[in-house]
Amino acid sequence: MQIVMLRYEIYNSTGLAVNEKMIKRCVRSFATAARIKKSRSFSLAFVDGRTIRKFNRLYRGRDKMTDVLSFAERDSEFVGPGEAEELGEILICSAQAKLQARSNGWPVDYEICRLLVHGLSHLVGYEHEGVSRQEEQRMIDFEKKALAGSEDLSD
Repeated sequence: MQIVMLRYEIYNSTGLAVNEKMIKRCVRSFATAARIKKSRSFSLAFVDGRTIRKFNRLYRGRDKMTDVLSFAERDSEFVGPGEAEELGEILICSAQAKLQARSNGWPVDYEICRLLVHGLSHLVGYEHEGVSRQEEQRMIDFEKKALAGSEDLSD
């Protein structure tokens, strides 16, 4: 699938009904907000709580379930700066997305889009942990911009 210059593949090992039109709108909005000019791709996987907890423990040293994890290709020791066509991988925990949507009083589709934008933001270099308050706010502002654009786009 190609949106602007951003291609993706979806893997779903859970029972979550994934709204592909919503994903498409969300990706298109993100690509526009991020001003992606070169062809790039990423993979998106919906996983269960046990799987995301395992990855969180292995790669972040946090033995707990989380909502989204990103693995940026730019962090790979095998890729030089600016060489990666592949942005990386995003894991979204379906159970956690459902729980957070219910807790926040909005649709699961919105929560998935929010988590996808957050994961993509990490893949293109935004950070919110271990950075200045200004850098953290820059990521928050960017995510708001990308999410706002996803609501305005037609299928």
